[in-house]
Amino acid sequence: MNKTNALRLLLASATALSSIVVMTAPASAQTTVSSIRGRVTDSAGAPVPGATVTLSSAGTGRTQTATSGANGTYILNGVRAGTYRIAVTGSDKGAFEQDIAIGVGQAATVDARLGTPATDTAAATPDDGAGSQIVVTGSRLRETRTSEIATNISQEQIRVLPQTDRNFLSFAALAPGVRYNDSETDKSFSSGASPASQVNVFIDGVSLKNKLREGGVAGQQNSRGNPFGQLAVQEFRVITQNYKAEYEQAGAAVITAVTKSGTNEFHGEVFGQYTDRSLTEKSFIDKRDGNAKPAFERKQYGASLGGPIIKDKLFFFMAYEGNDQDRAFNVRSNGADDAIAEFEQFSGRQISDFEGAFVSPFRSDFYFGKLTLTPNENQTFDVSFSRREETDIQGFGDNVAYDYAENKINVVDTYQFKWTYDDDTVVNEFSANYLSYKFNPTSLNPDLPAYDYQGVILFGGKDSTRREVQENYNFRNDLTYTGFSGHAIKFGARIEFTDILFDNQAYIQPRYYFRREPNNNLNFAFPAEARLGLGSGLINASNTQLGLYIQDDWDVTDKLQLNVGLRWDYESNGFNNRYKTPAAAAAALRALPATDYFNPENYISDGNDRSPFKGAFAPRFGFSWDVKGDRSTVVFGGAGRYYDRNNFNNTVDELSRTINPIGLFRFSADGQPRDGQPTVAWDPAYLTREGLLALVNANPEVGLPELFAVKNNAKPPVNDQFSLGVRQRIGIFETSVTASYQRGRNGYTNLFATRNNAGFGTCCDGELLAAVRAAGYSNVLIGYDGLDTRYKALYFTLDKNYTKQSGWGLNIAYTLSKSEKNGGDLFSLDAPTPDSYGWRNSPGDERHRLVISGIVDLPLGFQFSTLTTLGSGQAYQVTDGTNGASSGFNDFTARYPKKNCIKGVFAFCEINVTLAKNFALFGKDDQVNFAVDVLNIFNSKNFSGFDGFFNNTINPATGQVTDPLLPANGANASNMLTLPRRVQFRVGYRF
Repeated sequence: MNKTNALRLLLASATALSSIVVMTAPASAQTTVSSIRGRVTDSAGAPVPGATVTLSSAGTGRTQTATSGANGTYILNGVRAGTYRIAVTGSDKGAFEQDIAIGVGQAATVDARLGTPATDTAAATPDDGAGSQIVVTGSRLRETRTSEIATNISQEQIRVLPQTDRNFLSFAALAPGVRYNDSETDKSFSSGASPASQVNVFIDGVSLKNKLREGGVAGQQNSRGNPFGQLAVQEFRVITQNYKAEYEQAGAAVITAVTKSGTNEFHGEVFGQYTDRSLTEKSFIDKRDGNAKPAFERKQYGASLGGPIIKDKLFFFMAYEGNDQDRAFNVRSNGADDAIAEFEQFSGRQISDFEGAFVSPFRSDFYFGKLTLTPNENQTFDVSFSRREETDIQGFGDNVAYDYAENKINVVDTYQFKWTYDDDTVVNEFSANYLSYKFNPTSLNPDLPAYDYQGVILFGGKDSTRREVQENYNFRNDLTYTGFSGHAIKFGARIEFTDILFDNQAYIQPRYYFRREPNNNLNFAFPAEARLGLGSGLINASNTQLGLYIQDDWDVTDKLQLNVGLRWDYESNGFNNRYKTPAAAAAALRALPATDYFNPENYISDGNDRSPFKGAFAPRFGFSWDVKGDRSTVVFGGAGRYYDRNNFNNTVDELSRTINPIGLFRFSADGQPRDGQPTVAWDPAYLTREGLLALVNANPEVGLPELFAVKNNAKPPVNDQFSLGVRQRIGIFETSVTASYQRGRNGYTNLFATRNNAGFGTCCDGELLAAVRAAGYSNVLIGYDGLDTRYKALYFTLDKNYTKQSGWGLNIAYTLSKSEKNGGDLFSLDAPTPDSYGWRNSPGDERHRLVISGIVDLPLGFQFSTLTTLGSGQAYQVTDGTNGASSGFNDFTARYPKKNCIKGVFAFCEINVTLAKNFALFGKDDQVNFAVDVLNIFNSKNFSGFDGFFNNTINPATGQVTDPLLPANGANASNMLTLPRRVQFRVGYRF
C-alpha cells in the first residue's frame, strides 16, 4: 500500500469508527488504563445503593464518577495510572475519602464503608504522571482479584533501582518467567519457551511489534539501544500469562507502558550518568588471555519538561535522552592449536593479524512530545510523537574479525492520536497511530569477500547490506459498558495496514566456507563451499490485519470473578499469499516424491492458492476467588489461546531468492560427489567473484540457487497457556505461588525436500537432486509450520512495595522452569521434520532464577537499593558434527555452564547496588539526586560463548579427535554475560 492510499484508508477508517462511537455512545483499552471496583456499605456493613463515587486526579483535577448499584457495587473504568482522591457519599449514610495510587492496567479494588475513617495500610508517595513525587501522598492499590499473572513496575522502581543503561525493559526481569538479555550487543527480552519474536510491547497502546524480523520489538534487532526513552515512561506492567482478549500479536509476555503527561504544575527533570574504563575492573577473560584492558566509555543524559498550557484544560510534556557508548571488543580466536596452525599454513595469514581490541561506537538519540486536552469531564484528547535514532558498529569479536563488522542504523518513529470518552457506565477509547521502522545494517567493507574458517576466524566484508522499512497505519476502538450489575463488558476492533520494503544486497561479494572434515577429505587448503549473489531486486509487500474481541469481567458473587473473552484475528497477506510460483520452480517441486509432511501441490501457487487463515479464534478464560472476602487469600487461574503472527523474514526467501538468487558452489579436491551432491574440483581462480561467475558461465549447472517454497496452508504460531495459583497476604507481605504450563505450535521453519529413502533418510538423494538441477536449482527447501515448544514452571513472588512511611520495600521473584523445543530455528535441516529431532532443552532454558530488588531509606537522607539476579545457568546448543558438518548431518543437544558462583550453587550472579542522596535545593518542591551505582559488585564471572561444536572423528594426520568439545567453564569461555565490576555515577535535578 502506498502512502496516498493509506491516508485515504485512514480517513475512511476514522470516519467509520467515529460513526460507531457515536451510535454506541462509547471504554478504554486495558492496554493503557485501569479499573477500580468495590462495594459501598454503611457503618453496619449493609450495602448502600445509589452512592456517588468520585475519583479526582491529583495532577489535572479531572474527575470521574460512578453510582453504586442495588448491592452497593460500583465500577470506574478508563482510569489512567496516577494518584487520585476517591470520595464516596451516600445521602444520609456519611462519607468516605482516601488518597490512592493506581498502576497501569490494574484491576484494583476499593471498598468504602461510610461513616468510618479510611485506613491507609500502604501509604506511598506515588507519581502524578509528570515525574513529580512531591505533591500527593496516597496508598498504592493492591491488585489481588485478577486472573492475570502480572507485575507492575512503578516510577519509584524505575527511578531508584540500579540499572546499567536506562533501558526500562531491564526491569521486566522483576516478573517471574521473564528473562532480559543485558548483553553489550542485544537488549531484548523473552518469556517461557517462546522466542523473542513472540513478545510485544505497547507504549500508550501503540504496538511496537517487529513485523520484519525476530527481534519482537521494532528496533531491538540485535540492538544495545533502548526501545523508548525511560525519562518519558511513567510506569509499565509485565503480563507473563493470562492476558485478556484485548491484547494482540503475542504468544508470550506482553509489556504495556504509559508515558508521562503534563499537569497543572510545571515539572521538569535533568539527568546525567557516566562510567568508563577507569571505573571498570579488568575482566577475567582479558586477564586470562593477556589482553590489554579494553576501551570503554558510556555517557547518558537527558531532560524533560511538562506543565499546563491552559490550566485544567491543555497540558504538554516533552523529553529527550542521549546515549553515547564506546566499547572495545576483543577479537581472539578460540580455535584449537592445530586448527589455527592449519589456517596459517594454507591461508598465508597469521591469526595475530586479526586479533586485538577494537572499539564499537554506539550513538542514540530519543525525542518525545505529548499534548493532552481535557475540554470537559467526559473527554480527553492525546497527541504524541516519538523518534529513536541510533547507529551501532558491531558484529565482530571472538572469532569474527573487525573488518567483518557492519553499521546497524535504526530509526523508529511513532505518531499517535487518542480520544477517550467516559461517563457513568460507558468508556470509549479511539486511537489512530503510525509507526515507521527503518533498519539499515551496512557492511563496513562491502567490496571484500568473506572467508569463514570454521572454528578459527571469519574475516573480510560482511556478506550483506540491507535496507528494511516497516510502516504501520493502525486504527483501534475499544468500548466498555458497565450498565449491567456485576459486569464490565468490553469489546473492540482494530485494523492495521502494513507496508514493507525489503532490499537485501546479499553476497554481492562471495563468502567462502572452509571446513576440517577428514572423513570428507576436507581441510583448510580450499573452501568446501561458497555463496554468491547472482541478482538484485527490491521487494514491496503490504498486509491488512483485522482484530475483533469481546470480553466480560463478571463478578458472579462478592468473592468470585470470572473473566471470559474471545478474540479473532485475520491477516490478508500473512504468508506471501499472492505469490505466483515460476514454472521452473513448479517443475522442480513436482519432481519430488510426496510424503506425509510434503505434498508438492501444496507448495505451488498461481496467486490464488493461499487463502488467508481465518481460524485464529482465541478463547480466553480466567477466574479469581476471594476465599474469605477480604482479599487476603485469592485462588486464581486461567486458560487461553494466543495467536501471534508470522515474521516477514520467515517467508521472504521464496520471493527474494527468485529475484536475487544466491548461487551455492561446492568444492572438493577431486570433483567427486559429497553427501549426495555434486562438487567441482577446486581451482584458485574461483577465489574471486569474477572467477565464480566465469565458472557459472562455463557450466550452467554450477552455482545454482536453492529453491525456497512456502506451504500454501501454513498457519500462524499459536500458544496455549494454563495456570493455577494462589495469592496470600502474610502480614505486610503479598505472596503468590503459580503453576504454569504453555504449549507452542506452528512455528515456521525450513526443511530439505530431497532426502533419501522417500523423504525420510539423510540428505540428499542424488537422483532427486539431478531432477532439481535440470529445473535450474541446486536443492529444494520447503517451509513447514511444525516448530513446537513446551514450558512448565512454578512461580513464587513476595512483595512489600516501598512506601515513604515505612522507608523500605522488598520484591522477590523466583522461577522454577523447564523449556523445551523440537527442530531447529528458521532452518531444521538435520532431520526430516522438527518432530524427528525429538524434544530437547531450549537454548536459554534455566532451571532456577531468583530476582531480588529492594529499597531502604538510610539516615541523613541517603537511600540504598539493590537489584540482584541469581541463576542456575542458561542452556546453550551443542552441535555434533561427527557425521559431517554439512546441513543434514548434524545432531543437536543442550548443555549447561559450570556453576561457579556462591560455592557452586549458581552459574549466574549479578548483584547491583546503589547509594543515593536526595536533598532539596530551592525548597520542598525540587530535589537534587546524587547516586553511585556499583554494578556486579562482587565481580562475578558470568561466562558465555562456550564451545558449541565437536567432531569426534580421528584426524589421521595427528591420531587425535578432530575437534573435541571443550568443557563449559572459565578456561574455555569466549565471552561474559555481564561486564566486570564497574562504578557508575548519576546526578539529577527535578522540580
